[in-house]
Amino acid sequence: MSAGFTPPPPDRGQLPSRRIALVTLGWLLLMAAALGGTGWWERRTRPAPQAPASPVMGRPEQANIDQRPFALTDDARRLRASQRKRLESYGWVDRDAGLIHVPVERAREQVLAEEGGHE
Repeated sequence: MSAGFTPPPPDRGQLPSRRIALVTLGWLLLMAAALGGTGWWERRTRPAPQAPASPVMGRPEQANIDQRPFALTDDARRLRASQRKRLESYGWVDRDAGLIHVPVERAREQVLAEEGGHE
């Protein structure tokens, strides 16, 4: 403080009502803007309505429940057999490019021979 200056004593009998009113009004305007902006954003980004539930939903027999699992059908055995046949045979991958596939055992032997390995 500078010499010779004495601040006025605080006025304890009166609240700064104008300042309180302005701060309250500013806060209310800020909240109104925030709520309005949030509502606008939610309406703008709302997902499309979902399709109604199926009328058969909740009924005891809705789908074919007498299905056989894949492992019990003949499809798995046939798929495995076709995969094994391809692994154990020669054939064309791309005839135009001259690309063939060889049996796995033969390919292993060729790799070992090229690397100088022994069986």
